[in-house]
Amino acid sequence: MTEMATQDVTLVKLGGSVISNKSVAFSYRDKAVTALGRAIAASARPVVVVHGGGSFGHVVAKKYGLSSTRSTPSKGVSETRGAMFALDAKVCASLSKAGLRPYPFAPFSLLDREGGAGFLQRLLQGGMTPVTFGDVVPDGKGFSILSGDTICVELAEMLGAKLCVMAMDVDGLLDGKGKVIDLVDGETRDIPQPRGKGRLDATGGISFKVREALRMASSGTEVKLVSGLKPAEFSRALSGGPFLGTRVKSAVMDENP
Repeated sequence: MTEMATQDVTLVKLGGSVISNKSVAFSYRDKAVTALGRAIAASARPVVVVHGGGSFGHVVAKKYGLSSTRSTPSKGVSETRGAMFALDAKVCASLSKAGLRPYPFAPFSLLDREGGAGFLQRLLQGGMTPVTFGDVVPDGKGFSILSGDTICVELAEMLGAKLCVMAMDVDGLLDGKGKVIDLVDGETRDIPQPRGKGRLDATGGISFKVREALRMASSGTEVKLVSGLKPAEFSRALSGGPFLGTRVKSAVMDENP
């Protein structure tokens, strides 16, 4: 794959709240994921997909106290990873149904950054859609969760991605009046809190997602937060058209749209 093709890679993050109902343990939204897969296929873009844990990984992680912010012993690691692999199989089946050729891989394959980039480039060149997911990894003191949002940050830098579309179960970031807002790196703005109460999330919720989105923006990747439950809006965000959602970008992007 040429350098130019590498620069054109787009990242798609399928949030756990989109691919599952987080209030129902081990639920899965096949129709929603299939619809998003069709939008990805129609875009004809080389896309790398990352998905969250939803009501699979987060349910088990919460049971054992696993988190992205602290180290824990190995208890529950195997069960949590098993849940994530089971969810990944469902996601890949839905994407295949949508006409894509998913290639699942565990994120530790990316530890070798140079080799990982070449690995993904070869997959994309062969017409595959690489698919990875949030995982539980050793961190030197025990084990902690590697968030799908953090994986997006690493992939964006590794592949020089110019765009990352993050599918959520809401329209984007909302202000106090419920209006969708954009976010520019360097601005001072209170980050909206997640709606609802008691939602499972072992990776820090919306505040963590925004911080990781800003990290991508500061490195030149535009991030779009859009409802994955509205395939038409997701498709427009992916294709570059006007969409209902939040753009997270750097001040430099704002000056040079």
